[in-house]
Amino acid sequence: MELEGKAAIVTGAGRGAGVGIARVMAREGARIAVVDRDFDAAQQVAAALVASGAQALAIRADVSKKADAQAMAEQTQEAFGAIDILVNNAGVGGTASFMRDVTEENWDRVMDVNAKGILFCCQAVLPAMTARGKGKIVNIDSIAGMRMAFFSSVEYTASKHAVTGLTRHLAWELADLRINVNAVCPGGILTPAIETYATPERRAAIVERVVPLGRFCAPEDIGEAVCFLASARADLITGQLLAVDGGALTGYGEDLRAVLRTRVSETRAAAQPQATAAAKSG
Repeated sequence: MELEGKAAIVTGAGRGAGVGIARVMAREGARIAVVDRDFDAAQQVAAALVASGAQALAIRADVSKKADAQAMAEQTQEAFGAIDILVNNAGVGGTASFMRDVTEENWDRVMDVNAKGILFCCQAVLPAMTARGKGKIVNIDSIAGMRMAFFSSVEYTASKHAVTGLTRHLAWELADLRINVNAVCPGGILTPAIETYATPERRAAIVERVVPLGRFCAPEDIGEAVCFLASARADLITGQLLAVDGGALTGYGEDLRAVLRTRVSETRAAAQPQATAAAKSG
């Protein structure tokens, strides 16, 4: 097992890709701090890991709050006696919209979690990793951080380019402390969230358009890439972006702006009855 005995923090591990990352890392012998803003979800994932024979604990934290990030690191250090690995997975998506419609509130929400949250978590674990003389940080970026987001909006693209910049800068800054910093850049991940807003037919159409290998990423696919970057096999790798995207970055087969316009129109149409009902009730 490649991560035997290592103490790892996985943020946003209560759902989606975070669950797959935590499972794969636990399979490889890591002790997992399952961190999520939803403590009930974190507890359920941690309990499942323990039932499978792993060591795990649940921690509630909102990574966009510096005090929460610091408390997360302190609780992990107290429970496991070390912090060897930090996986910055917590993130939020942008709403399908055009730049002219982006609100300040939504911009701040996405940037606070996706960018500032990574900074706070890295700051929080730095003393523990420095004391051990080594560490591994893996940021969950996106192919939107290497190109752009075709199925989200500008604030998401901007936030993921911030993750790319943080990864490269911190890799350089922390290299003399023997702390490796890399990023995994997923394409579309088949999570419950995607299953909720996209029908099987729409998912199949997206895959046909943009994924040469013919399927979305599974959460465990992301976990496998994270485990590699967190392992001794990647000791000489830092500042790198590893795309796990089924080949999506090899080139898009069509101009997807029309697809985005259709999605924005559908989103607005779906929201209108709710807004009308809320106005009447008010």
